[in-house]
Amino acid sequence: MHPNQPRQQDGWPAQPPQYTSGPGVQPGYPPRRRRRRRGWIAALVLLAVLTVLFVIADQVAKAYAQNMIASKLQSSSELSAKPSVTIEGFPFLTQVAARDIGAIDLSASDVQAGKLDIASVRARATGVHLNSSFNSATADQITGTALIPFGALANATGAQGVTITADPAGGPNTVKVSVGPLTATAQIVQTEPSRIMVRMESLNGIAAALFGSLPNYTIQVPKLPAGLQVRGVSVTDQGIIVDVSAQNTSLTQ
Repeated sequence: MHPNQPRQQDGWPAQPPQYTSGPGVQPGYPPRRRRRRRGWIAALVLLAVLTVLFVIADQVAKAYAQNMIASKLQSSSELSAKPSVTIEGFPFLTQVAARDIGAIDLSASDVQAGKLDIASVRARATGVHLNSSFNSATADQITGTALIPFGALANATGAQGVTITADPAGGPNTVKVSVGPLTATAQIVQTEPSRIMVRMESLNGIAAALFGSLPNYTIQVPKLPAGLQVRGVSVTDQGIIVDVSAQNTSLTQ
């Protein structure tokens, strides 16, 4: 015993100082909990950083793939503008690793077909499979619609002062053709896989010359993206809706 160490009343030396300082520290134990807490915080921060980096990498890869598909669709279909391509699902990189993508939405606007202006083409591809080189893709099924406005149809026929509107009272796919106060009716029918005809039903005594080439005018549907083919037509207030679809087709053809 050191000569300067104080003695207790019973003769035993005083106990050494205990660890009592610091928040959460129990007497008699060293402050180790703070180190463990710092370790957990560092691990959580690292995990958050890695998650953010993965999300960024995933979105960059998806954007690149969407742009590549859009460019190939534009060149293969001779579109005047690049179509919009949206790949669904997250994460994208895991889909790429499996070479299977759930669904892709495609859309294009102002598709020119000779004199005819197709306002929009919208389609959805499901069951998309990437090839081993990851530079091409096929789809089990693609379904979509194309919209031909009435105004675009009238302009394409060269008819002067003619307006075309839907005529629900006349039956399915019936349109009303008007020249000033004079009206006639016509049917919109699909005659061939890529041909749609405006078949005049009743001129009501109106000279056919007033309608230009509208009577029995044939719409030649242009080559659509991704091998889409016309499956049917219907008349709405907006114009002529052309239903399109394709099976087991390439997205880049």
